[in-house]
Amino acid sequence: MQAPFHLCFSQASCFDMRESQEVQLCVEDYAVNETKPVESNDLLNHIDQPMNGFLNHADQPMNGFLNNADQPTIKHQRSYRRWFLITLYSVFVLSGQAAATLLGRLYYDKGGNSKWMGSLVQVVGFPILLPYYCITTRKTPSRDSILPNPSASALALVYISLGLLVALTSYLESLGLAHLPASTFALITSSRLAFNAFFSFFLNSVKFTPYLINSLVLLTLSPTLLAFQPENEISSGNSKHNYVLGFIASVAGSAAYGLLLSLTQLSFLKVLKRNTIRVLMDVIVYESLVATIVTLVGLFASGEGNKLHTEIEEYEMGKVSYLLTLSFSAICWNFFNIGCVGLIFETSSLLSNSIVVLGLPIIPILAVFVFHDIMHGIKAISLVLAVWGFLSYLYQYYLDDKSSNTDHILNTSTLEDINDQFGKA
Repeated sequence: MQAPFHLCFSQASCFDMRESQEVQLCVEDYAVNETKPVESNDLLNHIDQPMNGFLNHADQPMNGFLNNADQPTIKHQRSYRRWFLITLYSVFVLSGQAAATLLGRLYYDKGGNSKWMGSLVQVVGFPILLPYYCITTRKTPSRDSILPNPSASALALVYISLGLLVALTSYLESLGLAHLPASTFALITSSRLAFNAFFSFFLNSVKFTPYLINSLVLLTLSPTLLAFQPENEISSGNSKHNYVLGFIASVAGSAAYGLLLSLTQLSFLKVLKRNTIRVLMDVIVYESLVATIVTLVGLFASGEGNKLHTEIEEYEMGKVSYLLTLSFSAICWNFFNIGCVGLIFETSSLLSNSIVVLGLPIIPILAVFVFHDIMHGIKAISLVLAVWGFLSYLYQYYLDDKSSNTDHILNTSTLEDINDQFGKA
């Protein structure tokens, strides 16, 4: 601590003794600097910094070890929860679709004539979800709660657009189901996957692969073969004109449904941006509300609403069976909608639609026993092509999932190597 004084004194001795004022000034500067705590603190900081850096580097591997130890458990828990939800939504789709389609065919076979009523039961079952908003509790803040809320105009655009598409799809499928046997209708709607893949290419950036192209070709040929139905397939109460109308309506409904699923996935990614059950429920409830309003307007504007009283009176199975058929059909369609939107929410629109297509072969088989539909050669070939197309797509999804897991393992290994090198450094 005496070095500055000796340095200043030696420098002053080189001058004439008459420059003693400079020496005095130098001594005063030293005295002032000696009382400043800044240099002392800086010195301590410089002394402490290597130690702090060492401690930080020493703590980091241990923290990384603990995080790596907990990470597999968290990943397994999330994986189990995700696959449980996927399984649950798939059960909703398969069971709801089969039951609702057969109940809809039963409605038309026993005296039901209203196409708008057949459309209404597909969207009007959403009130059974309303108790969810009463029993849910506020949860702790999460990553999704930090994200900015979508604007009211953006949400309105999403719900109204999806609701209009739901109403259009429901009416077209109701029209097709009214004029076609249940087995034929189910096989035609297998083209949903082809339309969904087409729209997903433009809206969801899906790449076409050989297996996916093979799936699309097969699922396009499957309903096309049904255009060459034998004459005995058309019932006595149904004309050739109505059969063609039902065929066209079913294909158009499948196209609208494919567009609906692609837009729903796009809405989750671009607008909603939240991975919560509340968002899933909001989409189902609000789009169903819009579709219900549109369908009710169509029901009474077309004049079919005024004929419902007569339809109930003339229903072959009675008034109670009429109400039960429509009620259970609405409930089944609602479970189907929950499953479809839930699968989009957890995976993608293409996988959601592939589960829908998977359930379609169940309907023709059940229709043979329930409604005594004829399973002739053309329909059997169409069924085989539909299953083949679905399996082709399912294999492509397996390859994509395997590739994504491999990339995740490689990225994890790279991060671990970096952490090891950092720990060694």
